Formats: sequence, C-alpha cells, structure tokens
Amino acid sequence: MTNKQLLRKSIHQRFLATALLPLLLITSLLTLYTIEVRRSDLSANLLRTGDTSSSYLATISDLPLYSRNLKALAETATSALHISDVAGIAFLDDNQAVVLRTGHVPDEILPDLTEQLIPLQTPQYIYFRKPVYLSGVEFNDYQEESLSEVDVQELVGWLVLVIDRTSMLEQQKNILITSALLFLIGLLIAAVFTYYLSLGLISPIQKLTATIKQMAGGNLKVRAETGTEDELAILAAGINQLAESVAEGKETLEHRIRFATRQLQDTLQSLQIKNQELELSRQTAETANQAKSDFLARMSHELRTPITSIQGFVRLLDMTKLAENDRQYCHIIDQAAMQLLTLIDDILAFSKLQSNTVELVIQPLDLAECVEQVTGMFTPQAQHKGLYLAVDFAADLPLDRIGDSIRIQQILGNLIANAIKFSDEGGIFISLKTNAQQAVIIEVKDTGIGVPKSAQNQLFNAFAQADTSISRRYGGTGLGLSIVKSLVDLMGGSICLESTEGKGSTFIIQLPLAISTPPRSWHLKPRRVIICGCHHFINQALIHAMSRFAIEDVRVVTLDELTAASATLNAGDSIIICTSALLTPDTDLASLILRLRDISPAKLILLAAQFNFYQQFNAKERAMLQPAAFLAMPPPLAELHCALNETNAPNIVAALAPCDDQILDGINILIAEDNQFTRLLLDTLLSRFGAYCTLADNGNEALAACQLDHFDLLLIDVHMPQKNGIETLATLRSSKNINANIPALALTADILQQEEQSLFKAGANGLLLKPLDEEKLLAQICELLHLGQPVTPVPSADVLDEIPPDLFRQEVQDLLERSRTALASGKVDELREEIHQLLGIAGVFKFTELELKVRKLHQLVKSGQLDQVEMLLAELDLDAEKIEL
Repeated sequence: MTNKQLLRKSIHQRFLATALLPLLLITSLLTLYTIEVRRSDLSANLLRTGDTSSSYLATISDLPLYSRNLKALAETATSALHISDVAGIAFLDDNQAVVLRTGHVPDEILPDLTEQLIPLQTPQYIYFRKPVYLSGVEFNDYQEESLSEVDVQELVGWLVLVIDRTSMLEQQKNILITSALLFLIGLLIAAVFTYYLSLGLISPIQKLTATIKQMAGGNLKVRAETGTEDELAILAAGINQLAESVAEGKETLEHRIRFATRQLQDTLQSLQIKNQELELSRQTAETANQAKSDFLARMSHELRTPITSIQGFVRLLDMTKLAENDRQYCHIIDQAAMQLLTLIDDILAFSKLQSNTVELVIQPLDLAECVEQVTGMFTPQAQHKGLYLAVDFAADLPLDRIGDSIRIQQILGNLIANAIKFSDEGGIFISLKTNAQQAVIIEVKDTGIGVPKSAQNQLFNAFAQADTSISRRYGGTGLGLSIVKSLVDLMGGSICLESTEGKGSTFIIQLPLAISTPPRSWHLKPRRVIICGCHHFINQALIHAMSRFAIEDVRVVTLDELTAASATLNAGDSIIICTSALLTPDTDLASLILRLRDISPAKLILLAAQFNFYQQFNAKERAMLQPAAFLAMPPPLAELHCALNETNAPNIVAALAPCDDQILDGINILIAEDNQFTRLLLDTLLSRFGAYCTLADNGNEALAACQLDHFDLLLIDVHMPQKNGIETLATLRSSKNINANIPALALTADILQQEEQSLFKAGANGLLLKPLDEEKLLAQICELLHLGQPVTPVPSADVLDEIPPDLFRQEVQDLLERSRTALASGKVDELREEIHQLLGIAGVFKFTELELKVRKLHQLVKSGQLDQVEMLLAELDLDAEKIEL
C-alpha cells in the first residue's frame, strides 16, 4: 500500500499507522542487531576454542611426534576427541605425511592445508593447522656460556584439528527463533495497547465527523459534542457557531431566492412576449425575403420571356434584306438583350450570396480538371478575339484537393470572362502554385486596360466599376467581382488585385483547400523534349508540366532550329509543336510535320485550337506520321501526360487507295448551316465517308472558324441569320485568309434567280437544292475536290435515329408558330424564310406528304396568295403531331 493510499484512510487508521510504524521499525532493527551479535559471539567462541585446543595439543605432542611414539600420540588424540565440538585430529610429519589420524579428517582437505596458517572454514567444519616444534634447554659446562641461553626450536611435524560447527549452527537457529517470537509478542502487545489508547483519542473526532455529516445532509439543528475540554471542544464550539451562521444564511438566501424567482418569472413572461414579437418579425422578414426571392425568380422568368422574344425577332429581322444601318441597329438591340440577360443572372447570383443560401459542397476534386473545364469553355471566345489563353500549374503544387469545384469554377469563370472582355490583344494567363501552408494560389493575369489605383479599393463592391465609361463601353453589371469576393470569403480564402492602368491586371486568389490522399504520381521515364512555336507563357507552362512529369531535359527552339534539334532525338523522346503559329499562307504545315517525321523518330505532339487527327493528313499520311498525338490549346495536363506516356502508335491501317466508305478520308469540311437538323444530317453523312466536319450555325461563326483552321471545302446555306451565305462568301473571297480560295458548295431549299446570280458572283463553286440527295452531294464534293467518283451506291444515313422525337416536333412547331406570327404582321419575307426552313427539314428527312404540303405553302407565299396560308399552316401543325420518327 502506497503512502497516498494510506493517507486516504480514516483518521483512526492513520493514527494507528503513525504509532505502529516507528515501533515496528525500531523493534525490527533491535531484533536484527541482537541476532547478529549473538551469532557473531558463537562463531568467535568456537574459533577461540579451536585455536586454543590446537595450540595446546601441538605443544604436548612434540616429543611423541619426534620419537614417533604412536601410542602416546593415540592417547593424546583420544583425549582431544573428548573436547567439546572436536570432530577429528591428525598428526603429520615435517614432510606433510600423515603419522596418525583419528576422527573426521578427510584426505582431500589435507593438501589445502599445506600452506594454510589461518583456520579453513567449510559449511560444517573448521580446520586448524598448527606446527609442532621440538623444544628444550642446552647445558654447557663452561661458565661463561651459561649466561646466553638460546632457545632452540626444531619443526618435527604438524597438527590438524577439526572442529564441528553443527552445535554452533543449532544454537544460532535457536537464537533466531527465540528472537522472532519475542519480536512478534512485543509487537502484538504494543499494537493492542496502541489500539485501545487510540480509541480514547479518536472517539471525539468521530463524533464531530458524524455531526458534520448530518449538517452536510441539511440538518443544521444538530450540535457537536466531544465530552472533553481540550482543543476538540474548541473545534466543536466553532462548528456549532458555523452551523448557526449557515442556518441564518440559508433562511436569508431562501428569502432572496423567492424574491429573485418572482422577478425572473416576470422577466421570462416579458421575454416570452418579446420572443413572440421577434418570431412574428422573423416570419415577416422571412416572408418578405421569400417574397423577394419569388419576385426575383418570377421577374427573371418574366424578363427573360420578352427578352428572348426580342432577341428572336431581332435575329429574324436581321435575316431579312435590310439596309446596313438597320442591320447595325439589330446588332445593337441583340447585344443590349444579351447584356440584360447577364444582368439578370448576376443579380440572382448576388441575391443568393446576400441571403446566405449558398452552401459549399466539399468533396475530392482534381484541381487541373476543375480549372481546365473552365478554360475549355472560354477558349473559343478568347481565340475569336485573337487572345492567348494558357494555364500554368507549378510543379510542386499538389493537384488532388478537397473543396467545392463548382464554386471554384464560378470564381474562375467570372475572372476569365472579365479578362477576355477587357483585353483586345495579348492574352489571359492563369497560373496555379502553392505556399508553405499548402494553400492553392491562383493568379489570373490579363493584358487588358488595367484598373486605376483610385478605383481598386471599391472594385469588389457590388455594382462598382472603375468608372462609368467602362459600363458604357464594355457593358456589365459590376456584380461579377462582388460575387467572386463573396465566394472566396465563403471558402475561407482571400483575393487581391495588382493592376497598372493600360498594361493589364492580375487577380491573386488564395484558397485553403485540403490535400486529398493518397496523391497521384505524375512521374514518367526520363527523356528529351523539344518545344517549338509556343507563346513564352505556354513555354513556361509546358516546362513546369515536364518538371511535374520528372522530365528535366527540356529545350525550347525556334522554327529555324527545329529541324536540326529534332535530328538529335531518339525514339523515346518527344517534340511538342504549337501549330496555331504555323497556320499561315507561307507555311505548309503538313509538309513540315511529315519532314520532321522523316528526320526524327521522336513522338510528335501537336497543339492547336481546333486541331484533329483528320484535319491535315489522309490515312496514308497518318500511318506514316506515327507516333503522334493531337491536343487542344491549352493542352489539358492529364492528356499531355497520357500523350507523353504512350510509346506505341495507335492501331491505324494505312489505305493506299481509299475505298468508297472512306472516300473523303482526311478531308476537312466547314459546314455553315443555321438549321440544326440539316447540320446533323450533313455531319453524320460526311463523317461516315471519313471527312472531318466543323459546324457553324451562321456566317459570322463560319468566318471565325476560317481564322483558326485550314479547310478543304465549304458547305454553306444561302439563307442564314446575322450573315447569309452570299455575304459570307463575298467576305471570305475578298480576305487574305488561308481559306479564301477553297471550293464552296451552296445549299438551299429555294432560291430566286437574282440570288443565284449573286451567289455565284460572290464565289460559289456549286449549288445543291434541298432536299439533299446523298449521291448527288457526294458526287459534287468529289468533283470539286478532284477525287475519284464512288463506284458503289451511297449508303443511307440513318440520322433520324440520332434525333430525339420531341426535339424534332418542337422545331417544326416553332417554325410554324413563327410563320403564323410573320403572316399576322404582314412580313412576307420573314414568312418566306420560315417556310424555307420548314421545306428544308421536310426534304432532308424525306417526309413526302409533309414536303408536298410545305412546297404548296411555299408556292402560295411566292405567288402572294396569302389567304390560304393560315388554313394550310393549321393542317401542317396537325400533320407534324402525327409524324413518327
């Protein structure tokens, strides 16, 4: 039992322990001392007896031993054995030979006694060895020599005396037992005496303890009594006085509690009334807030509906023959409607953030994929303005994180949209890195107009812009950055701005996104990589990507150095080329890439805005080109890693002479058609023959696509919104674009004679009427591209299987509804355009009965017989519902 455990016991036990422990310790020490002293005395007496006896026997045995009087020696030995504790005796001559031995004298012990002058002790015996000298007095007849008596001693032998320790050991044992019994009896007597003595001391204390327990239990009327007149009596008097004070205090406290309880009840009643009032106010506020949300949602819907109608009618108006200033007015109205829709979206997002209804969805995310999805959406918009858009991931940035990817994309989307809007040249460069705390730092840098220092502090406020001219020139609501700031704060991050007016802006965002485990490994086998033709920021992003892939041997070269540098590479190395910079009239990209393949076995990785495996190379060239990979610009990190990691070329079968089902293999065709179903039909049909199709739904999009890629053929609809086919062809032919002289095949459901003349004057190389005949279409394309005509019949394109029936019926109903609207407003040209679209759909999908009625309707409109159009439109509406796809 430890001291702490002992002290936790009752005071009686502690008193007994305090009294008995010193007594136990002292008694134990005295007993041990007594036992040890008596044992030492017995041992010393036995040694003295042995030493005295052996010395005496050695003295009286000199003559018998000298004379070898065995009888006398035997008598001496027999007499010695009668001495107490003597077990044996032996006489040895001066050469240590045994002369006489009696009793216990083992032979094996004698050699050990040869040089032993002190007693030899064993567990049972003590061996004494004494020398035996022959002593006597020499007499001389001469008087002068009588004065010098010289003692003469001659060694005649040795005496060995054996003493038995058994008696001594038995006495020591008896001493130990006797002492232990005396110790226990004394200790027991002391304990009993101490116990009874303690009862008289502890009893008053126990009485006080019992009284205090009763007081603690609430009985303050009990009083302490000790029956003594010592200090305990003083303590008892103090306890009694304290009990009286506590009782008085208790009564006072109870009185105060009753008073405070009454006050608290009154206060609670008052609070309950106020809480009810607050609850009513809260419900009123929530009702108002819900009403505001409902109002915003309803107004959003109510505003979107007329705005959508405005946009639709403006675009329909733009499709008609208008003067140039009227067309410009339509464009301004359309832009204003788009700005109004953007304003509505921003207000709704801002309202959600202000009402704290936005909740983060925390889950694992791939930071590279999250960012690249946003940049992928804005890449066409940036390229349309001639801007670079690049993403740089620092090599030491862990990409596997935990956070809300939707909100991160919303933040980036606002910043990138602003950067594109306010930049007319240069580019938008996004870099992601980390710090010591492993937070994600995102920098969005542009080369736009910048922000004055005087306006930077208020830029993140709602509805704030640098100045009023910004809103007039670029549009916008001023809510985008406020939404960004709110989302960053919601995610526990920070955002700041660094900007120089006229040079651009950099938004720096820091988000504390936790790292997801386990992280992926991006490492690849060591190799050499050459980079050519890229913007310096894209070069930096590619170098950082190579560092992430554990590729250290990276070299950036110019176009002039590319050929020589490529010749030094091996099959395991790679060449990364940004082809957008090489798409010029002076550069034959296909020849350059094929020439690189001839001089270097390294893998080719081509980066471009809209670059595909089928764009520049036919099947034979593609087989010759391997290993190669084609990636979008900016290249997604995972796809770049995959392209570098793939060592084998795809399984491509080279066709020296393409068969009929791949007769358009390697042909890049731009399709400009405003009707989505016709676009789908053409894309499906031509893709089955190996062509690669790029789709545009108006003339402006077609011209923008021509800025980004090289095409072999243009299929263009004559009647399109914004810019029709004739205007588009005229603009393209008069430009210095690389596609200015490509063959153009026009498509239309109906065309006037003067429109046909204008079409061919604008630069069309052929004209096909809808409904399209697949064989005629393919034959016309082969003729324009100087390809061999197909031998086997053209298979039918089952494009109807790829169109949702509801979507098709909705398109037909929309055309009929717009036709009725145009008829009601007396807009014959617009009515004719809608009937033209409907005729194209009916012909393309070979709905014979529907096509006949639409042609009849078309003839009525052309001839001006509008009185029968309404009835025929109603019949077509019923027929459209019955169409089975």
